Amino acid sequence: MQTTYTSVLARRIRIDGDFATLPYEAGWASEAVFFVQTEGEHPNIEIAVEVSPDGINWVRRGRPVDMGVDDAIAEIPVTTFGNWLRLTVRGSTPETDSRILIHVNLKG
Repeated sequence: MQTTYTSVLARRIRIDGDFATLPYEAGWASEAVFFVQTEGEHPNIEIAVEVSPDGINWVRRGRPVDMGVDDAIAEIPVTTFGNWLRLTVRGSTPETDSRILIHVNLKG
């Protein structure tokens, strides 16, 4: 039997520059899916998964996902990762900010 767990990493926060979630310890899981939702208007944003052996030093995993101005939700699956995960979001500015909600679903 597999274990699943869902956690909210960012709850309806406004971002106006580069953003990264706090490090999330997920070494027990064999797969993860990040969900990013936007509320209201937002610029084109780039979403990327990063992995880390220690929660301090980060390496980008896979290709970033582009979320266009008409998109309201995106998913980013990741497998074969170490102990720590986080998500980065780029593209928002003080002039064109974003309001986002980020979930991670872990399974293992």
